[in-house]
Amino acid sequence: MLTGALMLDPERQLTLRQLWLRKIPRLLAALLAWALVYRLWQMAFYDGGLTAAGLADAVKQVLAFHHQNHLYYLHIALLVYALLPVTRIIAAHADRRTLEYLLALWAVLGIVYPTVKGIWPLTLLAGIPTQYGLNLTYAGVGYGLLGWYLRQYAASPGRWALTGAAGFFIIFGGTAALSLRDGQLNQVLLEGASPGTALLAAGICGWVFSARRERSSPPVLRALSRSSFCVYLVHLLPCWELRQLGLSAVSGPCLLFIPLTAAAVLACSLAVWAVLRRIPLIKSWLI
Repeated sequence: MLTGALMLDPERQLTLRQLWLRKIPRLLAALLAWALVYRLWQMAFYDGGLTAAGLADAVKQVLAFHHQNHLYYLHIALLVYALLPVTRIIAAHADRRTLEYLLALWAVLGIVYPTVKGIWPLTLLAGIPTQYGLNLTYAGVGYGLLGWYLRQYAASPGRWALTGAAGFFIIFGGTAALSLRDGQLNQVLLEGASPGTALLAAGICGWVFSARRERSSPPVLRALSRSSFCVYLVHLLPCWELRQLGLSAVSGPCLLFIPLTAAAVLACSLAVWAVLRRIPLIKSWLI
């Protein structure tokens, strides 16, 4: 959504040359480099050590896009960026009513339908209608348009705060209810394109755009903004290593150890960012 809010601005210059020679190569470089880092780290510390055959296989797997799961966002981002020339035309020329119609269609086909398609009577459908739903990758394009819409039209911070709260309660309450029913964690409402997640994200984004339009950000938020991409890229490494030291979300009472683990992971990730941002090539291309 923030990518859409920034990159779909008609006043922001973005040529095909800039897109394909600067923007997309940087995303691709970060994706491939960190996918290789994760594979080599796994081999070195968990799979018995580095070997020539293992290195060759790691390179082959990375080039075939067999990557650490959390890097899925960069896979989506590559498609979102590739479609920017089209979505920028929509953002520049669609009026508010048309944007709302398009977002409503996206919400039905990309958010609601994929979540509930396994529920009767939708299970009775067959043939082409079963393919109407958007997968998570293409739903990401809709999130970009939603981010642009919120930047333009979000007002009434209280309304967006309630939207975010509703999303949270759908995620938390729905996941708790489904998990208790199944006797194990049910993750359907934790998906990136589920209704609760979309409402929570829209609520946070809408609140920020409506409540902070003319306010400057405090230094700590600016630092978190600059470091966020690096934190996303590296955070699983401290997760793995802290688990080896006995610290994880399941090390004890969840109300204590989830925030404690999250804080420790964030601190370690920020420390990595503080080092890597001083290395010119890495700073420019990989974080």
